[in-house]
Amino acid sequence: MPMLQQRVKELIASQLEQWPTARKNFGDLNSVQVAEVKFGKYRMPVTFNPGRIRSTAAKVDSKTIAERRCFLCSENRPAEQEGIDFKRYTVLINPYPIFRHHLTIPDRSHTDQRMTAERAGDMLDLAAELTEWSIFYNGPKCGASAPDHFHFQAGDRDYMPVEAEMKAADKVLLKTDKLAIKTLDNYVRHIVILESACRQTLVDAIMKVMEAVGETVAREPEPMVNLIALRDGDMWRVALFPRREHRPRQFFAEDGQKIVFSPGAVDFGGVLILPRKEDFDRLAREPETIADMFGQLTFSDEQFDEFKHKIENLAL
Repeated sequence: MPMLQQRVKELIASQLEQWPTARKNFGDLNSVQVAEVKFGKYRMPVTFNPGRIRSTAAKVDSKTIAERRCFLCSENRPAEQEGIDFKRYTVLINPYPIFRHHLTIPDRSHTDQRMTAERAGDMLDLAAELTEWSIFYNGPKCGASAPDHFHFQAGDRDYMPVEAEMKAADKVLLKTDKLAIKTLDNYVRHIVILESACRQTLVDAIMKVMEAVGETVAREPEPMVNLIALRDGDMWRVALFPRREHRPRQFFAEDGQKIVFSPGAVDFGGVLILPRKEDFDRLAREPETIADMFGQLTFSDEQFDEFKHKIENLAL
């Protein structure tokens, strides 16, 4: 077992014993309600998790960010919260969990949420060390509730349906002796899957695919993506979800039309996180509304066709 992985397991056990807030919130996962919605051969569990309201409904406009204390900076974290240093990051348990072993992995310095080649390499290194977790990244306008402080998150393997689905992807867009880039058809939201056993090859591919996202739909401060990385044996797999919008119009609606849904990597990975019971009840019986919301956020079919063409012609 990798050394970091064992230390993280010991950290989780210690934190749940010593930190009452975290112990209660992780215990509350036992009462999370789940309803499974199907889209053809793909499944999408819908969950009612009221503990996630802070993240899902977080205000991430520049004024709010500037006026609040950063909860990922060490001086502002709860006194009980302990961590393990890894490279330039600190591995922490997330006290408002989705997963039974939910981690937040912030940079030790207060620096913006921006993906770079170095960060992509760090993500792959984390996936290689934490093989019982999937590592994920939410872009600054793609579900990150702290877009002013760089961080990854990690959750238990085999929780998100995409982890099995990406292994079965057989629609190849680009293949070399060191890399494969694939996609899935009829997937509700658009996705590309990158596979390689070579760290540098995969880092270069991630950055070039992100550049292609930005060329297809220009957004600031970076191309809009969610990323999920995992390691199987000698192979890394990365799911990349290209996006055109941050939140669906239902998030901003009034009265009975409002749905508090601000999806990040976990939602795009196939598990919808809903902090309000009325939204859970509605979406459990309205797959068409789920499809509508993802349709607003993911690339349009025309944009994805353009994007795929760019990938097929990448020089890698």
